[in-house]
Amino acid sequence: MTKLALVTGASAGIGREACALFALEGYRVIALSRQPSGVEFTDLEMALDLESFEKIEGLAGALEAEIASAERVILVNNSGYGQFGALRDLSEAMWQKQFSTHVFGPIKLASVCLRLCEQHGVPLRVIAVSSVLSIAPQKMKGAYCAAKSAMNAAHDSFWFDEQGSKSLKSVSLVLPGPVATRFREHALAALQPVLRLASAVHREKYEAMEAALAPGARMKPFTASALDVANKIVRAAEAARPKPRYLVTPQSYIAAFITRVMPHSVQRRILR
Repeated sequence: MTKLALVTGASAGIGREACALFALEGYRVIALSRQPSGVEFTDLEMALDLESFEKIEGLAGALEAEIASAERVILVNNSGYGQFGALRDLSEAMWQKQFSTHVFGPIKLASVCLRLCEQHGVPLRVIAVSSVLSIAPQKMKGAYCAAKSAMNAAHDSFWFDEQGSKSLKSVSLVLPGPVATRFREHALAALQPVLRLASAVHREKYEAMEAALAPGARMKPFTASALDVANKIVRAAEAARPKPRYLVTPQSYIAAFITRVMPHSVQRRILR
């Protein structure tokens, strides 16, 4: 019997680092990515399309054999990207993809894994990689902030829904601030279709955002590495009593304090 780690968004960044750490901890590691790319330290790679419930359900057959032979399973819902832009400028498809990637798909995958774990009497822990922007929204990033906030609420609700399950042992969320990955590169690519249709009223904000996302742009202070976040993921997987939230970077700790103790009117002045 082996420990099994299922990691989404495993082709780069946080997901790739998490795969490496799980392998070092003796896990059998399955990397789940839209386009499998030969991730090191993994035992198996599978294609995953979080925008299709049918395709997620289609993984059940392959996952069942893995889960049936595991002593416990860790699911890391790590896939994500940032769709930035003023909310008035985003298309329905952009909204749909953000929520499919961060909310609908991850919860469906967690549901499939839980069903299989219950069938075979295997314990399951779910860990989702969220963002500081899920609790402290910023201008011009509303769709991403909303999707990450919904990710938090959906995973918490999943935990509450399944309190009667003998298999679901914990659900944890990891909230990093800025991380040195290809996130900005992907966010800049996702912004391009918005720029072609954007209203002129936000032109200066878009120019500033493009400059901040551009290759070679200055990193924000206290930017974490992908390994820093991966370490928190593995900590949640290995903890005797996993916490509901794991914060990464000073920005996350500060945002958690501000949103916990300050009135909303004060929060808006600080966070705007």
